[in-house]
Amino acid sequence: MKKIIFLFIFALAAQFSFATNSDSLKRDLEDYDYLVSFVEKNYAPFDAIMQKGYKREYKTLKKRLRKQLNNGMVGLEKAATDYVLWFHSQFDHHIQLESDTFLIAVQIQGEKAIVKLDSTLLTNPGNFEIAPMPVSCNVDSLTWLIRVPSCEPDFYDSTVNALQQFLISDCENLIIDIRWNGGGGDNVWEGYYDLLYDHPYKPEVQWFRNTPKNLLFWKELLELQPSSVFNRQLIERCETSKKKFVTLGESDNNRQPTSRIKRAAILINFMTGSAAESLVKFVKNYSDRCKVYGICNTNGCDLTGNCRTEPLPNSHLGIFYATTVDSGFYEKNFSSEGLGIAPDVIIPLPMERKLTDNIDELVLWVAEDMKK
Repeated sequence: MKKIIFLFIFALAAQFSFATNSDSLKRDLEDYDYLVSFVEKNYAPFDAIMQKGYKREYKTLKKRLRKQLNNGMVGLEKAATDYVLWFHSQFDHHIQLESDTFLIAVQIQGEKAIVKLDSTLLTNPGNFEIAPMPVSCNVDSLTWLIRVPSCEPDFYDSTVNALQQFLISDCENLIIDIRWNGGGGDNVWEGYYDLLYDHPYKPEVQWFRNTPKNLLFWKELLELQPSSVFNRQLIERCETSKKKFVTLGESDNNRQPTSRIKRAAILINFMTGSAAESLVKFVKNYSDRCKVYGICNTNGCDLTGNCRTEPLPNSHLGIFYATTVDSGFYEKNFSSEGLGIAPDVIIPLPMERKLTDNIDELVLWVAEDMKK
């Protein structure tokens, strides 16, 4: 009798466990399917990526990950990470999954990039201090250095003030150091654009992927800035348009060259991203006096923008993605050029080991090269 009761209890427990696992798997599959569908419908550069010949590779990836998830070979966070990382590592560093697993995967990629730039870190990882601070000072009698660690609002005043300090100096050359600057707001560069502009150029076009989810980005901005005529008119235009993409605008080239500066340099590294890359794109397109210096490409957030986060329905993992894509995305060959923007001048030195408020060897090398 006791044996029968035990078997009955065991059968109930097994059935309950199976039901629990089944419900959990169902929720994970729902989240995965939602993620895939959401990216395909809302992620701005998705169509461009498929047009570049990656359709078969993408279909194979999403089917394989769903099968692994369904068979219990991976969990949701791992499947979602591998899915998003496929876009992140090849085409656009803006797209991210807000999860620990994804963060670890990106950190591993970053560490590999650092070691690739400086192999001595494998044997001598110490003496490595990266904490860039705002700097505005002479490098020598001809050259002024402005270091901008971030384009976030907290750094806006120091960035504007640094430019004013250069303008009243006797220096004719300018180095703008944006290594390790991960972005923020493009508006910090407005005075810099005016200073570095030399000639008109075919403006880049930004396209907004017109979906209800993506429009939330502009509606939330309008709540913060209710007086913004641009945001209000854009929302109205998108809501009345049946087009899949709506032109957001073209970059402004109605500027006049100035003679205040003789030569300029933008100093980049693999962590120069997003709004910091906007300055790099500008000088590539509109400046003759300014060259981009570095030992590698920028980060790779330069061709997308206006990002928002969408939570998955069950796990609430967030997908951070771009709602706009630049025309340059369609023109770029990612397989040969890689992510980011390449320097005009490659600095023949190892990666910086210390960057705080100091003038390091890379800055000194650029200052000398500008005098040639």
